[in-house]
Formats: sequence, structure tokens, C-alpha cells
Amino acid sequence: MLRRAAVASFLVLLAACDSNEAGHGSRAAMAEVANAEWHRKDLNAHLSRWLAVAPTPSGLLQGQFDRNWQAPAKISGDLTLHSRLVYTMLVGYESTGDARYLEVARRGTDFLLSSFHDPLHGGFFQVVDAGGKPVSTTKNTYGHAFALLALAHAARVTGEPKYKAAALAAWQDIRRNLREPGGGLRGSAPRDFAPKLEGRHSQNPLMHMFEALLALVDATGDQQVVADARELGDFVLNQLMVGLPDGGAYIPEWYDEQWKPLTGDDGFTDLGHQFEWSHLLRSAEARGLPPIYSGVADRLLKFAVAKGYDEQDGGIFNRMSPSGQVDRSKYWWQQAEGMKAFLAVAQRPDMARRYHETLELVDKEILDRENGGWRFGAKETCGGGCNKMQPDPYHLVGLDWTVLSTKQ
Repeated sequence: MLRRAAVASFLVLLAACDSNEAGHGSRAAMAEVANAEWHRKDLNAHLSRWLAVAPTPSGLLQGQFDRNWQAPAKISGDLTLHSRLVYTMLVGYESTGDARYLEVARRGTDFLLSSFHDPLHGGFFQVVDAGGKPVSTTKNTYGHAFALLALAHAARVTGEPKYKAAALAAWQDIRRNLREPGGGLRGSAPRDFAPKLEGRHSQNPLMHMFEALLALVDATGDQQVVADARELGDFVLNQLMVGLPDGGAYIPEWYDEQWKPLTGDDGFTDLGHQFEWSHLLRSAEARGLPPIYSGVADRLLKFAVAKGYDEQDGGIFNRMSPSGQVDRSKYWWQQAEGMKAFLAVAQRPDMARRYHETLELVDKEILDRENGGWRFGAKETCGGGCNKMQPDPYHLVGLDWTVLSTKQ
């Protein structure tokens, strides 16, 4: 078992850690608990592979490859995948200092601004062709969240004023055109952002927009952005989160046009997103948001562990129905987000244990040593066949860099 023997040696140390889990204490505990060597090897494997295959002559970053790293015959650019790969290349530069990553990231950011950006109405097109011509002019909020994330990281890493200005302008487009009066976000809009009836809503774009706003705070220090991040976070916690008698809480995945949780097959709760919200909220205090967010993070983590963690074999389950039935599938990204949530409270011995157990599951069943990258799921999950494409590296490099950045 990966470092299983080492877990016991941490227990006394972890139990003695300061009960204040923010700031230096939590980072120090993460540095002690995490298997840095494993994450360094994993990060370098992702980075080198994607650097070799993703860049195209136009600056577009291609994000679709099969398990043998073969691209489809016709290459097109998806806003979400392109933006996630810009982020990946920026992590590559920060973690290695290799100028090749910075050059690809710059070209990808410039392509985002020249080809995905809509010069007429603002915002970003969802799909362009390999040369940058719009294919789908829909304005997708989930994609906009990742465009903002990429621009914010480009602004912080490069220090270039043009990227800072572009990131702030992108947020103003989103703020003006995709926010709803009650505080939520529209899921999508036509090119001109004209009003349209939303049949249903998802919390997922809100979560990633919150993540992007935290990154924008890091890049700019803009206090209006801090206020906007709090407004979005407060909407989720006050309007969407469901509290439970045991002190736990969860955020359902899908809602109707009035932001009431859906029932039936569409009314599930994504368990990986509970872990993801947990570590995002826990990190918010350092960006000027209220300490109460860390308390809410504990409530979400309590539920996520109770319903979403496999105490027998390790790993994060997929989703839970409104009736409480859990889909025990284990896909790649939930494992990454679960480990980030556990490491955010690594002072707690039970969370350190779960991190190591989940890492062991990934190492044995999801890491693809034959082809490179991670598979879509664990062996039991993929026994009947899984998606044969390579998962894009956003969740994976995010996990690895979370660990390794504590070493710097």
C-alpha cells in the first residue's frame, strides 16, 4: 500500500497540530502528509505529454485525444478545453520554470482573446474551428468560467497589464450579461445575450465561476471582485445549500427556473462537487471572504464523507439520488477533488488517512501506465467499458500543483 506504513507515523504529529486550519498550519500539514514524490512525477507526466500534443500552429490548444493520444481528424476548439489547457501550461511554467510552457500559454491566451472573444457583443464563443472562425456563437456560462480562470492565471503568472485588463473586462461582461437578478447565473445565452427562458439551472457554472473569481482576486486584488465573489458564494450557501439535522449540508446539482432543486432522475447530488465546494470555500478566507465559509466547508465535507467516501476500498463515489441511493462509480475527477479536500484539512488524522487511501486507489486502478494520463474510472467502474478518451488535465494538474506549491 502506498505509504500506508507512513500514515501511522503522522498521527501523533497531526493530532498535535493547531486547531486553526487556515493559512500556514494547514499548508504545513499538507506538506507533511502529501506524497510529494508521487505528485511531482504525476504532474511532470501530464505536463510533458500535453505540451507535446496540445499546441497547434494558430495558438489553439487541442484537448481531445484518445487513449493512444491520437487526435480526431477534424480539430475544433472548445472554449472550456482550450481555457483549461491554458491553465495547465501556466502551471507547467510555474512548476518547472521551462519557458516553453510560458510561450504556449501566452499564445493560447492571445488566441482566447483574438478568436474566442466576441468583438461585437463581448463574452466568448463556445466553439471555433482550428483557424479561429466561430462555429458556435452560443455564450455558455460554464465555458466563460474557465475563460476567466485562464485569464486570471495568465495575469498573475505573467504580470502583464494586458492580461489583467482582459480578465477584469471578461468578468464585467459576465457580470453584466450572465448574472440573474437574484444572484445566480444563467446557464447560457445567445450571441447577443438577449433574455431567454431558462428551463433549468445547474450549480456547476456557479462553482467554477466562484473558483475563477478567487483566482481573479489573486491576480488583481480588486475589492469589487472580492465583493462579487462573496455575493455569488452567499447566493449558493443561502439559496441552494440544504442543511441537515446532523450538521452536514449538501448542494444539489440541478434546479428549475426558480432555483428549486429538481426531483426524480435529474435531482441528483454530485458527490464530487461537495468535496470541490469544500476546498474552494475553505480557501476563500485568505482572499478576504468571511471566516464563516470555512465552517460551511466543514458541513459540506461532513456530508461528502458520509455519503460519498468508500471506507472499505477508498475513493469517491459518483452521485446520490433524492431518495438517498448512491451510485458507487468512481471516476477520475472526483478522486482528484476528494484528495484536494482531504489535504485542505490534513491536520485531521481521519482526513489524512482518506487522502492516502484514495491516492492508493488512483495509483492502482486509474493511473494509466501503459498509455499515460489517467483512465476515466476505477476498475469496477470501467469493467463494462469507459470513455476511451483522455481526460483533460485540469483536475489532475490542479491536484498535483496544490501539493507541490506548498513545497516552494
